[in-house]
Amino acid sequence: MQKLLIIVSSIVFLTSCKQIKTNSKQNLTIDTPSKPEQEVTPDIKQERQEYILSYSKPITFESLHNGRNGEKIKVLGKYYCLVDNSIVIPGKYNLDDTTNAFVTHNFAEDVIIVINADTILKKTITKRDFVDKLPQYLKDYAVIFEPKFEGYDSDSDSFDFSFSISIPMTDVGQLMNLSIKRDGNILVTEAK
Repeated sequence: MQKLLIIVSSIVFLTSCKQIKTNSKQNLTIDTPSKPEQEVTPDIKQERQEYILSYSKPITFESLHNGRNGEKIKVLGKYYCLVDNSIVIPGKYNLDDTTNAFVTHNFAEDVIIVINADTILKKTITKRDFVDKLPQYLKDYAVIFEPKFEGYDSDSDSFDFSFSISIPMTDVGQLMNLSIKRDGNILVTEAK
């Protein structure tokens, strides 16, 4: 009888151990992120390399519009790096290395406006055009990003652009609007 009790106890013990082991594996599987999620998560070092590569990759655009009294308007733009080493971003903004500063460059947007085959305006837009509307940390560490020609406004006779004035490799920044009149005057406002 004692042998039978020992055998039954052993079977119950082994069965319960097997269940615990199975449950442990299930919990590990739930807590461990899957590989596709890890591949989706951006690698900050890779993003920095892509940003650095953008220094040598200007972006151009061309846009056609009808103006007042049947005018044919062409707006050309070129966004590019100035390669001036003038922005030193403190380590506190660097996600991958908070102990070292990151030296980068300002960017600019050249705009050419042609009406009925006559060039009426050539203008270079830089961070200086926005500086009066920016907080100090953006004046010091931000660059102009993502220039976008929003279109020609015939009511105000202006050419409207939007820009992100941001600290590279962060989500710290401010969206700004910039309108250029035919005479070259610029109006800068914060985007709403």
